[in-house]
Amino acid sequence: SANIFSNDAGITFNQHRRSYAHELLKKLKYGSADTFSFGRFQSPHAIDKAMSECRSAKSFKRHSSKDGKEGYYCSTRLGGDWVLAESKQVAKDCVPAEVLAAYLDGSNQKKWNEDKVLDINIARSGSGLYRQEMVLKPQRVLTGKTTIMRYTQKICVDKVGNGNYNAFVELDTKSKSNTKLRPFHILKVNVGLEQVGNDVHIYAAGIMKVNRKIVP
Repeated sequence: SANIFSNDAGITFNQHRRSYAHELLKKLKYGSADTFSFGRFQSPHAIDKAMSECRSAKSFKRHSSKDGKEGYYCSTRLGGDWVLAESKQVAKDCVPAEVLAAYLDGSNQKKWNEDKVLDINIARSGSGLYRQEMVLKPQRVLTGKTTIMRYTQKICVDKVGNGNYNAFVELDTKSKSNTKLRPFHILKVNVGLEQVGNDVHIYAAGIMKVNRKIVP
């Protein structure tokens, strides 16, 4: 079913399925990042498994952020300028809709990334569809310092089962507000929010073609 409004914490979703997809996801392979697709309604476990040919489970390193969030992070080179970035976190005593609502609040994202972000604006553009306009502070790079960078991301939210969510984020390469100088040329990220007991398990996997002028 499509274009249904969900009352969970005011979250809307684009499509809803009773269960995760059963189709096997093709594995991400070194040197073929440009052809990989996250599919739709895939479980966090299925996506994790699809990444397994590029890195092992031991590649994840524990990390504590300034805002007190703990989790595991991993960055893997995929050949050329392509990179896979992953994170696994647990949000205690909440439901996926609450985590998603916090993520879709631009003021939260600005607070979490205040060292790099000048402004974030997130607006709903349809049922379960959002546009995220990012403005980054000038950053120090090998050749000196960048100017302010802008880019727009499209977010599509799907609901799975009674309360799990998948959010797919990708760079809107056609947005006229994008500056030519930005951290990546291509970006696609799948964020899975899954209820496990009283907690929410968050698994984000992002594939990006980075701009080597910004990201060495």
